[in-house]
Amino acid sequence: MKKITRREILLRGGRAGLAVGIGVPLVAGCWGEDVNEAAGAYDVIVVGGGAAGAIVAARLQRASKGKKRILVIEAGGPTLAATGGTAYPSWVPPGRRDLTMFDVPGEYSQIPFTPFGTPYQLTETLFTFQGIGLGGNSAFNGMLYQTNPASTFDQRWPSGWHWADLEPYYQRVRQKVPVSNTPSTDGAPQNAGPADIAHPLYAQAGFIEADTSRAIPAGGGYSRPYVATVNGRRAGPISGWFEEVAPAGVPLPGLEILTYAKAALIQFDASGSALAVRYDKRDGLDQAQAGVAGRARLRAGGLLVMAAGALATPRLLLLSGVGPRGREAEMFPGQSRPAFAIDNPRVGVGVFDHVISMIAYGYDGSVPYSAYDYGDYTANASDLARYLANGSGPYAQYQPVSLLQWGYQSQTPNVEVFLNPNGAGAPRGPYWGPRTFSAFVMLLDPKARGLVTLDAKGNVNNPAIFLPDTAEGAADISLMAQATFDLIHLLAKDPALKIVFGPGSASHPNLRPTVLADVRTYVTSPSPVDNVYYSRLPANHWGGTAVLSSGPGGVDPATLVLRGTTNVAVVDASLHPTSTPCHPIGTVMAIAERAGDMLEAWLR
Repeated sequence: MKKITRREILLRGGRAGLAVGIGVPLVAGCWGEDVNEAAGAYDVIVVGGGAAGAIVAARLQRASKGKKRILVIEAGGPTLAATGGTAYPSWVPPGRRDLTMFDVPGEYSQIPFTPFGTPYQLTETLFTFQGIGLGGNSAFNGMLYQTNPASTFDQRWPSGWHWADLEPYYQRVRQKVPVSNTPSTDGAPQNAGPADIAHPLYAQAGFIEADTSRAIPAGGGYSRPYVATVNGRRAGPISGWFEEVAPAGVPLPGLEILTYAKAALIQFDASGSALAVRYDKRDGLDQAQAGVAGRARLRAGGLLVMAAGALATPRLLLLSGVGPRGREAEMFPGQSRPAFAIDNPRVGVGVFDHVISMIAYGYDGSVPYSAYDYGDYTANASDLARYLANGSGPYAQYQPVSLLQWGYQSQTPNVEVFLNPNGAGAPRGPYWGPRTFSAFVMLLDPKARGLVTLDAKGNVNNPAIFLPDTAEGAADISLMAQATFDLIHLLAKDPALKIVFGPGSASHPNLRPTVLADVRTYVTSPSPVDNVYYSRLPANHWGGTAVLSSGPGGVDPATLVLRGTTNVAVVDASLHPTSTPCHPIGTVMAIAERAGDMLEAWLR
């Protein structure tokens, strides 16, 4: 019989103890079924070990000095090597166990919506790739680090959450997470061609080169993207916080991690106090416990922290009877559901995301440039050898290689353009040539909002917020059309650039790039064309589903406690009352760091 190590017990949540190594008898569950229940109760249960959950769990373990019992319930398992991950790329030599797919910045584009990434996708949100596993989406995404503008906090966030309140936490994040626009360890820009082509055009148009990880000047600025990186590898919540409390994947005393477990239901008492969390062992990476139900209980006065993300957090709350009373039919379309036991009119209401349109260009000018396929390991053998040797080269570079933040009649940039060093669609397909690159137009402050609604299986429905046919959507469509039109004209100033996918190209030959109405038709047309998705693209930057609010409903800004409950705190992007006019990971980390300060009081 294979010996079970302490690490396997604590991190995998194996049969030796479903709740991380403690003998668990089979007992009758409070939901009328048999569940495995951990002995004793927890001082804190954190649902979700993603960006926010990892930071808060680490902060609370440090604050308690191991004297309190803290449980993280995570739907996935290890990701980065530092968490015990074992998803090694095929090009990593045998015996080299310090690099998983998630450690290598250049590999992130090879994970979403691929067979490799399937076990790492939250199955309840299949319309978008929500990564599961320790670190959550911060282990999967491009880790573009940007700072939410001060004006957004000061004008649109509640009292106590203005720039003066949050600036120190952004500074703390920068101390924990190194940020650079040249992540290769040799300090050289990688796949620099699109930036070298576009940046002179941006400068001619009056934009300034700026540090786009900081507050952007009025009107906008451009740069090579600033990303979270350390020694050519992915940096973020794991390297900055979680490694300190779970070195080599083994939690320090007081911290327990239950992996491959999907939180399924919260049990409340009549006063709105959370008593326990029921979870199910999930299919996928760990089959040993699939289908087994478990329960983790809170001690009297304990705290439940919701950190499952802006889609999964409201999903669990709605399923547990917390939501906008009177709107049950909207939240559960086509189903008969009882009235929400705990009325909170902001749960699941107001979901937002950034929205993207894409155009691909071909280039035949004098700037040295070749499109780059990160998935072609044979052609990239020399680059992979460089990366293995010292963390340098293209695989140290996340895919976007140029970034422009652009303001339209706004002091705060409300449009972003980012460039990827490859064409559109499949490599070597009709829109991916040897010198093609893709330009993505992203709305940073879209007006459209929606509801988190659940189907009969409890899965989240795709919200209709991406340039919808509504009054708010009309404003988004106008801005997207104008921004895309203006970008086309800006790039047209270089005669060496030609559209290969977009208006006037083979993909859309009947649409004229010089006519705003035709560009409007392009950004609202059905996608895909020739298997290329180009319009109404989600950015996976969800928020707004349990917001900081002065009431009614939402989350109390002074305590982070969800109104209607006594001991449920929210710390993920559900809290964001407005779309962040930037990539949100920096804001998520800053708020989670502040939440660590605020929630320490529960440990006293």
